[in-house]
Amino acid sequence: MISSMTGYGRGSSTEKGFTFLAELRSVNHRYADFALRLPRELYFLEDQVRRQLQNSIKRGRVEVSLVLDEMPAGLRQVNVNFDLAEDYYQSLQKLSDHLGLKEKIKLEHLLQMPELFKPSGLVLTEDQVWPAITAALGEALDQLVRQRRAEGENLCKDLLARCGKLEGQVELAEERAEAAKDEYRTKIEHKFKELLAGEFEETRLLMESALLVERMGVDEELVRLKSHIGAFRDNLQGSDPAGRKLDFIAQEMFREVNTIGSKAGDFSLTNIVVEMKAELERIREQIQNLE
Repeated sequence: MISSMTGYGRGSSTEKGFTFLAELRSVNHRYADFALRLPRELYFLEDQVRRQLQNSIKRGRVEVSLVLDEMPAGLRQVNVNFDLAEDYYQSLQKLSDHLGLKEKIKLEHLLQMPELFKPSGLVLTEDQVWPAITAALGEALDQLVRQRRAEGENLCKDLLARCGKLEGQVELAEERAEAAKDEYRTKIEHKFKELLAGEFEETRLLMESALLVERMGVDEELVRLKSHIGAFRDNLQGSDPAGRKLDFIAQEMFREVNTIGSKAGDFSLTNIVVEMKAELERIREQIQNLE
């Protein structure tokens, strides 16, 4: 099923005393692009996180936020910067003496000073944290994929309807192109007869007229356009991501329609071409949202 490139997913998991929260947001992008925000202690797991995402995301920019929410109590350690605390105490004492204050320096005053406490360097291993990380990512990824598929299904329905409308316009163009050829052939023959006042080789005139009309014909372009629409529908209903391929097919459809417009010497056919271009533009806008 075709998927959209936009969506959101959130997941959490607790394993081995570690709790991780994962959030995924995806938007349109030409390729698969992953922007990771991980705790510093987990930078070494970037490749594993990317590989897990790549199994499900083939196109789109995905912002990944992974937060370590809880950890085993035995791993939580905080160091006191005693040298800095002593400096703060001496400075506060000097300030108190200088201002003639009688209040003694208390611990509560020191606690307001920055950088007195720092967490000790935390070293984590893949065995410790990966079970909780992969579970949290998996839950968030499932939500994201479901949302992208639901939106993709709606886009697919819309694009199929537009394909049907485009096919109807192609049928109108075929009918009008054939009628225009007959009208143009008759007009040319009458014009030659008037100009040459009957002094001409009729068989050769008819052959030249037929060749000129054929050069203005758009039968081949219309046949190719119908073939492109069929290929577009097949890829749209396939099971693999096809956004990029659909974009290429749409470009080919535009090329055929532009050629029809340049060869059309008929006002009614030109109007049909304008309508086809407008519908194709709407199709291309929707394709930009597909994976």
